[in-house]
Amino acid sequence: MNRNLDFESLKTAGVLDALPEGTYITDRERQIIYWNAAAERITGWRSEDVVGLNCRDNILAHVDKDGHLLCGREYCPLHRSMVTGCTSRTPMLLFAKSKTGSRIPVEAMVAPLRDSEGEVVGGIEVFRDVSATMDDLNRAQTIQNLSVSSRLPPDDRLHIGTRYMPHDLVGGDFLHVDRIDHDHYAVLVADVMGHGIAAALYTMQLRSLLEEFRQMLGSPSGFLTALNRCLYVLAKGDDHFATAVHLVMNASTGNIKYALAGHEDPLLAPGEENDGQTLRGPCLGILPKADFPCNEAHIGHGESVMLFTDGAIEVNGADGEELGRGGLARMLAGCDRTADSDVLGQIEEKLIRFNRNIRLADDLTLVLLTRL
Repeated sequence: MNRNLDFESLKTAGVLDALPEGTYITDRERQIIYWNAAAERITGWRSEDVVGLNCRDNILAHVDKDGHLLCGREYCPLHRSMVTGCTSRTPMLLFAKSKTGSRIPVEAMVAPLRDSEGEVVGGIEVFRDVSATMDDLNRAQTIQNLSVSSRLPPDDRLHIGTRYMPHDLVGGDFLHVDRIDHDHYAVLVADVMGHGIAAALYTMQLRSLLEEFRQMLGSPSGFLTALNRCLYVLAKGDDHFATAVHLVMNASTGNIKYALAGHEDPLLAPGEENDGQTLRGPCLGILPKADFPCNEAHIGHGESVMLFTDGAIEVNGADGEELGRGGLARMLAGCDRTADSDVLGQIEEKLIRFNRNIRLADDLTLVLLTRL
């Protein structure tokens, strides 16, 4: 049964108007029925400018950090909150349009509003201006993007695709692809606990250590052992650790060897899942000494191996069920894998559609190596 939201009956306008964060409330159709004083101050939109209008009527016109417009139904945080009945768990970095047309970086939280019988009758968004920190974050993003970029010469035996999407402007995932010699390629994917600035600082350490131990890239076990030894010294007592997978592939034969530090196995596509006998070591930085046994696999022509971080599998659907490794494997198997297709772009889109929120809850990194 449809219900109308009677804001006056809530008797909270005075409280909301006193908040330092911008706050607005809509009904189920996203028609704005309340706009507080902080929202006016942050955006320049006055209450009389917007109350009675729909929030998608070119008012805030939210875009995400990648420039995607969020005012449709599927990607609108507020709409998704009302449909799923879920409240934001962490702030979302968005860019709202001011009355003058400029973009304002804000951190926003959304939640559904329910009546006395528990039915969702509207939604609320609370946002704060984070302009003061954006210059530093933009510089940090530029530095991190340079650290995960890999420029490789073309190779008609192998195609390597990468996807790196931090939850915030910077994140705790790290990837690096390197050509060791004519036949061999090395791939490191790591996931530092948490995300944001603190985790990003540890990825900078990983980049530095990668250069220090470059001569060991051909040995997955030896390379992870060296990383672990240094990270234990750097992170001791700080409760930070990282999972990692280091893989070396022979582009001529399709032979693969890899070592795991508390990380998920690579996925083969199309291919057989491992038999449960995969050898792995502990997460990096926990123990001063640890072993990282080497595993082996093989892919034929037209087959692929995909490396990923937890952000690809720890995704909850609308029913609350986690996607998991099996769900990701099915997504990969269902992708269009013709020569010009963007497989990782397809997976990213599928993950967003599966996710109950408009964005993933963690950093996301994907690497796909396809033998041609």
